[in-house]
Amino acid sequence: MKCKKCLEEVNPLRWDLGYRTCVTCSDELKWSSVPVINHKTGNEIQIVKDPEVAAEFMAKSARVGFGTLRGMSSGYKRQSPAKSAKVEMLPDKPLVDRVIARRPMPHEFDAVGDEVMTHIESGRIQAAYEHIEKALENKRIFRVHAEQLRQIVSTLASTE
Repeated sequence: MKCKKCLEEVNPLRWDLGYRTCVTCSDELKWSSVPVINHKTGNEIQIVKDPEVAAEFMAKSARVGFGTLRGMSSGYKRQSPAKSAKVEMLPDKPLVDRVIARRPMPHEFDAVGDEVMTHIESGRIQAAYEHIEKALENKRIFRVHAEQLRQIVSTLASTE
């Protein structure tokens, strides 16, 4: 009972199953198992011979919630892959390079406040209001900050 490729000894159990090569010379693909999640506690595994099918099954059966599967749909008016919309993938860039949302930095409120005070000190009240609106438009400050600065300008303008 020698392997027909490397002439090493083949396990007798393997020989009895009809295999004529050893495990290292075998061209048979390694079988896989994938979890099948029916419920929180009703799980099982499925033996899959094709590794590509196993990988696809694993991707589609990733749990999102209790019993909800990402790859499953209701089947009602299911579209074929040819009819479904193509998903455009984002380029592989680190997340830090992408601007998801612009958030004002905490120190910008103080900077805008100083700039507004400079306008008030030089007697240009209307310019102070315009500066607040421009800072809000450029997203240097939040709306609540703009309202606070307007109240400050209004209070200081009424005392002059």
